[in-house]
Amino acid sequence: MAGKRRRIYTTLLADPTRTRTVRELAATVDTPSEGTIRPSESTVRDTFNVLLADGHLRQVPHRRSLTAMLTDRGRQALTNLLSSAT
Repeated sequence: MAGKRRRIYTTLLADPTRTRTVRELAATVDTPSEGTIRPSESTVRDTFNVLLADGHLRQVPHRRSLTAMLTDRGRQALTNLLSSAT
């Protein structure tokens, strides 16, 4: 698994009940060491959209910008994915 996706997933799992926009998620993704580049908003948006399409995120209605949160299924899937990747 790519390091950027791993960090996006880890950030989502750090607070699984929090609602996030793409911009908020991109701003909070961990950068573990110097020289490591934070994922761009477009990378986060692409990951966000895949997770939405797979049912791992659910869109929060009545928000101006795309806002979503992890589903229970998504939390379990990302947890399993991260544990199997180590």
